[in-house]
Amino acid sequence: MKGKLLFILGGIWHDFEGFRAVFQPFFEKEGWQVEATYDLNRLLRLKEDEITTVVSYTCLGPHREGYNDTGPEKMEDEQVKALSSWLKNGGGLLAVHAATVLADSSPELGQLIGGVFVSHPPAFHFTVYPLAKPHPIIQDVGAFSVLDEFYIQEMVSPVDLHMVAIDRGVAFPMVWSKTEGKGRVAYIAMGHSAEVWLNPAYQRLMLQALTWLET
Repeated sequence: MKGKLLFILGGIWHDFEGFRAVFQPFFEKEGWQVEATYDLNRLLRLKEDEITTVVSYTCLGPHREGYNDTGPEKMEDEQVKALSSWLKNGGGLLAVHAATVLADSSPELGQLIGGVFVSHPPAFHFTVYPLAKPHPIIQDVGAFSVLDEFYIQEMVSPVDLHMVAIDRGVAFPMVWSKTEGKGRVAYIAMGHSAEVWLNPAYQRLMLQALTWLET
């Protein structure tokens, strides 16, 4: 048995249950124990519950009347501080896609992840390219194409960049990692829908990111 994962889900605009339905059994098949929750207060008990990695698939923001928005609108300071302390003492954080949409949460959360969402155009087909510098997260992952939201981010703390995508002649960061004290963080910008989640190259990327976080 590998480590214990906590999926943090919820917010707006995204199919959180769809993500859980794909990746909870995927990681369980690979040997991890997985729990999924929309309750961000679970971040207050990470050490006690022996969580080894938090997987954040969230899009925190004001809920819209008449829509099926779920979970909290923002991460409270107490939750951010608990996550930060646990992470710096050896935890792992895999932030996926809209996890960089921070709404009114503490700027510290952006610092932990390394970047903050700015905008995206309507979804289109684009290719993500691995950089020449080797890293376990992108081992044997070649360039691959997705139909997805192209996330434009503001980088707010130093990161190790692993994959980029190009829009109108400009390369944007798509996959990166960083350390926080004794802990590790990985971020994967792609991942709006099942069309991306079921891509074998994307699944390999997710698996290798999680493996690196717990190494």
